[in-house]
Order: sequence, then C-alpha cells, then structure tokens
Amino acid sequence: MRELRYRLVRKGQRTLCVTIGTTLLDSTKYSKEDMAELYNVRWTAETHFAELKTTLKMRKVKSMTPDGVKKELAVYCLVCNSVHAIMLQAAGKQGVTPDRISFIDAVRWLSSAEPGADIPHLIVNPARPGRHEPRVTKDRQDTHPKMSRPRTILRKALKNAAKAA
Repeated sequence: MRELRYRLVRKGQRTLCVTIGTTLLDSTKYSKEDMAELYNVRWTAETHFAELKTTLKMRKVKSMTPDGVKKELAVYCLVCNSVHAIMLQAAGKQGVTPDRISFIDAVRWLSSAEPGADIPHLIVNPARPGRHEPRVTKDRQDTHPKMSRPRTILRKALKNAAKAA
C-alpha cells in the first residue's frame, strides 16, 4: 500500500490536506502529481453517477430478473448517452466544454423536443476547478415513513389495528 498526501490550496477557503491510499506502488510510473490529478478526475465520475441516480431516477433497479436488469441498464445507458450527445452539441454551439452544460436542462429539452428540432441554448453551469467534496453516504429515499405524530398516538393506532385484524 502506498500513501500519498497533497494540499489543495483554494482561494478564500482553508487549505485542505488530501491523503490517498493506493496499490499503485511504482512511484516513477505513477507520480504523486499524476495520482492527485486522477483523484481530482474522480469528481467528474461521481457527478455522472449522481446524474444517473438522481435525475434519471436510477437509485434502485426495478427489474427482478437478470434479463430485465440487463434491459433496464441498457436503456439507462442509451438515455444517458443521448443526453450527453445533446450536451456535446449544445456545448459546441455555445462555446463551452460539455461538462459545463446542465444535465437536467438537456434531459428536459430532450424529453419535450420535436424530432429534428434545433438544440436551444441550454443552461451553462459555472466552472468550479479544484472542487473537492467529502465522500458521504446520502440515502434520501428511506423505505420507512417519517414520524409525524407522537409515539404514544402511533402505539395506540398499532394496537387498534392489531385488535381489528
């Protein structure tokens, strides 16, 4: 295991010390600078996963069979690639890089566009170089309802439901 540390100096913010653990042990082949750049590229991959899970509602696969899961994933890939193709065309038209075009804006236009329609100017997100976010687990789609009444009232309702059954 190889441990690398580098600093993220950001204007107007605290300097952040980032520690990376890797199994790429050859320091001549995999320099510290290259590993830091690769780690920064991770943010782009995380953003793409967030687009799939949140915008395209792919948090959970709905199919129950292996063939159904494969079909569902193939459709998600098709939709994602179509959206990114629109983003690429809009970026060329607007003179920005494709990662700056709003994914959700491209999805909305694609879902309502007529066949052969010209791509409009889509929302351009601000450039945020050197962005670093903490890795945390965020599960917003809980399977249990939130407690909205006092526990004593909920217990009574449970007992009444058990008696009625």
